[in-house]
Amino acid sequence: MAELRPIPTSRFYVEFDGLTEKMVKSVQEVTFTGQTAGHEKPLASTKDGKTMWQTTSAGFEENPNVTIEVYLCEGDTEFYDWMKATMPKSEGGDGKWGDNRKNGSIVGYDSADEEILRWNLVNAWIKSYKVADFTAESKDLATETFEILCEQVNRVK
Repeated sequence: MAELRPIPTSRFYVEFDGLTEKMVKSVQEVTFTGQTAGHEKPLASTKDGKTMWQTTSAGFEENPNVTIEVYLCEGDTEFYDWMKATMPKSEGGDGKWGDNRKNGSIVGYDSADEEILRWNLVNAWIKSYKVADFTAESKDLATETFEILCEQVNRVK
């Protein structure tokens, strides 16, 4: 039997096409929920009065998503610029959603800096943006939070 080794949550990285070397604080909520069809009601009644049910996969309820939190760094607006590029012109964006979807990866590492986990995100774009609160009483570093949707999440390791 293979030796089971717990995986640390603090050793990770996130990258998207053209967006590398970022100060990523956290990755949260890598989620996608399947949708089913046919289970709402019986399909038929068969011999001896047995009820026949059918359930099948019907894709996703929502697009898969992930939330990342990055540190605000002076002069680095690449994640924000990516979000702005995909927003409609009527909302202050560049209106180029189709041209600015990106592929990316979430990667986990072990204590020897070896890659041990990988999720690939296909055709991703930023759905929402939030800046941390600014307050004179805080000792925290400033962060930005981005909710990123994609068409597909594939765990490859």
